[in-house]
Amino acid sequence: MSYDLSRVDYTLCGITYPDTLKILPASDQKLKQRFVVGDKNGVLQCLSIKDEEPVVNFKTLPGKPITCVQLGSPAGNTSDKIFTASGNEVKGYNKKGKVFFAIETSVSETITSIIFIFRSVIGNDLILCSGRTITFYRDLQELYTYICDDRVLDSTPFSTPNSVRVRLLVIIANKEALIVENGKLLQKLYVSAGPTSITVPPFIGHVDVSAIYGSADGSIGVLSYQESELNSKCLVPGAGLGSVTCLGWLNNSSGYHLAVGRHDGSIQLHLLNSENLNDKPRLKFTYFSGEPVTSVCGGVISTDEPELIAATFSGRIFGLRSNRFMPGNISSASLDVLATRRSKLEAEVAKLEKQAISEREKYQRNTRSFLSGVSVPPLLEIEYELTGATHNNWQEVKLISAVPLDVLFVYCENKLEIQTDSTAVLSICTQQENNSPELLATIRCQAGTRRLWMRIRILDDKETKMEGTRVLIYVLPTGAPRVARLIKLYLSLLPHYSKYESPDIENKQRPCELNILGPFSVAEMTAWLSQILPGELPRPSTTVIFARSHTTLGSFLICQYKRGSATFKSNNISTITLIKDFITNCCIRKNIRADVNCEIPEDCCLNAFKLLEDKFKSVYNYHKECEIKNAISSLDLDENVIKNETEPVLCSDYLRILNLLPKEDNTEETFEALVDTVEKWYLDWCKTSFIGRHSNTHISKLQHALQTCNISEIEECLTFKSQTNGN
Repeated sequence: MSYDLSRVDYTLCGITYPDTLKILPASDQKLKQRFVVGDKNGVLQCLSIKDEEPVVNFKTLPGKPITCVQLGSPAGNTSDKIFTASGNEVKGYNKKGKVFFAIETSVSETITSIIFIFRSVIGNDLILCSGRTITFYRDLQELYTYICDDRVLDSTPFSTPNSVRVRLLVIIANKEALIVENGKLLQKLYVSAGPTSITVPPFIGHVDVSAIYGSADGSIGVLSYQESELNSKCLVPGAGLGSVTCLGWLNNSSGYHLAVGRHDGSIQLHLLNSENLNDKPRLKFTYFSGEPVTSVCGGVISTDEPELIAATFSGRIFGLRSNRFMPGNISSASLDVLATRRSKLEAEVAKLEKQAISEREKYQRNTRSFLSGVSVPPLLEIEYELTGATHNNWQEVKLISAVPLDVLFVYCENKLEIQTDSTAVLSICTQQENNSPELLATIRCQAGTRRLWMRIRILDDKETKMEGTRVLIYVLPTGAPRVARLIKLYLSLLPHYSKYESPDIENKQRPCELNILGPFSVAEMTAWLSQILPGELPRPSTTVIFARSHTTLGSFLICQYKRGSATFKSNNISTITLIKDFITNCCIRKNIRADVNCEIPEDCCLNAFKLLEDKFKSVYNYHKECEIKNAISSLDLDENVIKNETEPVLCSDYLRILNLLPKEDNTEETFEALVDTVEKWYLDWCKTSFIGRHSNTHISKLQHALQTCNISEIEECLTFKSQTNGN
C-alpha cells in the first residue's frame, strides 16, 4: 500500500550542496525537532516549525560556502552538536548557535565530508575527506593521511572489534568502495553501478560494516564487510531513474524507510526489512520536485507524526507529510490567526518590493554614471554534466540552474544532431551555406524550468578527427538585466568508453597493445586522454592505471602510464588505432620525439567478432523483422481480414511480426553501425599491420557477408592468414 503524502513549503535559503540539511534530535521536554541547513552563501541556520510558519532559532553571518553539515555528540549523549565545513575550515556549534570548536586544517582542497567522533578516554577523532585525501586528526593533531586513487565521494565510520581504531567505508569516483583502517587499505571492491552516496541503517550496530548505497545509474544496493571480504548486492535496479544524490531515513509505525533523493528531482520512500538488510525494499511513495534534491531527512517537524523534509539545489526547504495533517478549510481558522498571517504576508511582500526597487535604481545609477568603471552582473549559478555515449552515439547534457531558464543557444563548428526534453522547444537554424557543417540551435524553455537535459551526438562523416568536438552553450535566464552564462563542452573521440572497470578485466585472449616511449609527463598524457575518453580521469601521480569498457560493444581499454612511458591494451583494434594516431599527432605538435610500437595479433578481429556475434545476430534478426513488418503494413490490409481466424490471410509468424513492438533504439542505425564497426576493424588491421593495401574484392565480400549475416563467411574474411596467403 502506497502512502498519501503532500508537500508543504517551509522556507527558502541559498544554493545547497548534498547532505547539508540535518534534523536535530528531540529534547526531553519537546517532541518536535529542529533542523539545520547550510548554503553556498556560508549561512547556517537552525529552524523549527510553529503554526505552519518557520521560526529561526539562530542564524550565522554569510561566509565561505558550507559544503558539509554533520551532527555529533559525546559518547552516550544525543547528537546535538553541529559541525560544518567551509573550504579548509571546520566549526562546531551547539544547539543555541554558539561556536565551541574551530580549526583551520592543512588540507589544500575543499572539505566534502567530516566525521567527528567523541571519546571519553583517548581523545576526540576528526576525519576529513577532501579531494582524494582522507585525513585523520586526534585532539586536533594530524595522525595520518590516506590518498585514494580518485576523488572521495562519501564515507562513513564503523567501530573495530576489541580496538579503539576507526574503520572507514569509503566510495570514490572511479566506482570503487574501500575499507580503510588506521591509514591502511584493508579491502577494495569495484561496483559497476558507481556508488555516489552511502548511509548506515539506524537499526544495525556500529561494529557491523553494512551500508546502503545509491549509485549514478539510479540503482540502490548494500555494501557489507564480513570475514575480511567486501561484498555488494543490488537491491533496486536503476530502471532509467536519475542518479542518486542523497540518502536519508524515516522511521514511522510501519518501520524504517530509506529516503532517496535523485538528480531528476524525484524522492522515493522504500520500506526495508530491519531483520534482513539484503531483502528487496518495497517502494511506498514517489514524489517529483522538479529540480535536483540535495538532502532528505525524516523526523517530527511540524506535526505529531514523522514526516520527510527535503532540500533542493536552489534552496527550497519543504516537507512531505500525511494529508490528514494538512491545513484544513480556511474557514475553520480563527479570525485572529488569519489576520496575523495576512499582515505578515503583506509586510513580506512590501519588503521584497522595496528591495527590488532599490536594486533596480542602484543598477540604473551605475549604468548612467560618467565615472570610469565596469558593470559586472553576478555569475549565474549553473551546474552541468556531460555523460558518456550510450546507444546510437547519444551523449546527455544535464543543466541545473538556481533561477528559471529562458533561452539557450547551442553552437558547434561540426555537424551535430540535438534533441531536448518536453519542457523546451528546439529550433535549429538553417545553414547559411549548403556545405557549412556548423550547427546553431535555440532552445526555449517553459516558465519555471530549472532543470533541462539535451542529447547530442556527432554525425559520422567517415573522417578521422584529431581533436574533440567543442560545443558552446549560451544560457539566458529569465529576468533583467539580460545576461548569459557560457558553457563549453568537449565531446571526446571515444564517447562510448564511459563504463569504469577493474584493471584486471583483461581476458585470456591476447589483446592489441600500444607502447609509447618519449619525454612526456604524466600530466601531459592525462590531458591528451581527456580529449579521447569521457568522464573524469584519475589525477596525475607517479603511475596511473585505469580501465574502461565500451557501452555497446563490450570491448575493454586498459590505460597504464607514467613519466616517459605509456601502455594501452584493448581487444578493439580501432580503439588502439585511434589512440595511436591522436597521441602521435599531439607529440608532433609539441615537438616530442616518441617511439610508438604496436603489437597486433593476427586473430584480433576474429576474436572481437566472436564476442559480438550474439548481439550481431539479434540485431540482424530484428532488422529483418522490421523490414517484413514495413512490407506488410504497406499492403494496407483491412484489420478485420487480418484477424479472421476461419480464413487466415497471414501466417502465425507474420502476425507476430505485425504486432511487434518497436524498440527504443533505431534498429536500422544500430545494424548499420555494427556493420561499419566490423568493417573498420578489418581496415584498421590492414593499416596497423603493414600488409599493404587491402583488396577491394575482399572488402566487398566482407560487406556482403555482414549485410546477409553469413557468420561462416564473415569469420573466413576476418581470418587474415588465409587471406594473405591467397593474395
